[in-house]
Amino acid sequence: MSNIEQESSQTLLRFDNRVFSLPAVKKAAYKYINSFTADINLEGNEIVCALTFASPANKDLASRLIEDLKKEVLDQDLREQIKAETAPIRNLIFALAFSKTGIVGNEQVPKA
Repeated sequence: MSNIEQESSQTLLRFDNRVFSLPAVKKAAYKYINSFTADINLEGNEIVCALTFASPANKDLASRLIEDLKKEVLDQDLREQIKAETAPIRNLIFALAFSKTGIVGNEQVPKA
């Protein structure tokens, strides 16, 4: 899923960009903005997150936050996939809902 490295005051977390999308990683990192900053870069086939914790965190807390971030990346990536897969159905429902309002096209809404 991901690879973790320690570099001085930063923790490097690597995600394969053939598995996870960059927007998913960004959304997940944003969720934890109060706990750490994430400098995100692309290196070959990897999305590299350099995590710097907001306050000195003990190892247990840091480990828990890293595990939570990894889970959130998976969650965000699956949300994107589901959104893409259901887009045609969602668009059809919206088109049907708005087709009778007179908002779309030159339709006239009959007066009651």
